[in-house]
Amino acid sequence: MKEFSGHPSDAAARIIDVNLNRLTEGLRVVEDVVRLALENRRLLACIRKLRTQVGRDVLALRRQVIPGRRSEFDLGRGDRFDRARRKSLEDVLLANFKRAEESSRVLEEVLKVSDPDLAGKFKAVRFRLYDIEREALEECEMGCSRMPRRGSRN
Repeated sequence: MKEFSGHPSDAAARIIDVNLNRLTEGLRVVEDVVRLALENRRLLACIRKLRTQVGRDVLALRRQVIPGRRSEFDLGRGDRFDRARRKSLEDVLLANFKRAEESSRVLEEVLKVSDPDLAGKFKAVRFRLYDIEREALEECEMGCSRMPRRGSRN
């Protein structure tokens, strides 16, 4: 990914910043669940490669938008904002795939305004996540004994 070609408005920069954080955080959680619960080397290699590539690719963009960060005024900061409960590691895995996919979509849409090429990169990330998510769910469905299932008491 290249540097952000336009100068985002304050609002766009904040949207980009929040969603870059959301994307990289979601990828990290997925990586850890795949690594330590599913223990699937192939999936781990896929998600780790994607996470590290995204991290490298967004470094310049992240540096451009961080100065506009105003997290102390973020309306979504309060504890009432995200009250979703997770009943299993499978729920954690699915929620974080969705988190990463949705943030990729937001980045794609916001960047279409000023940097369509960069927007396309986030579209590619999103579709790669869809593929990895499908494979991870197939692994869960095969009854991986190391990962507590939904509804289990583990």
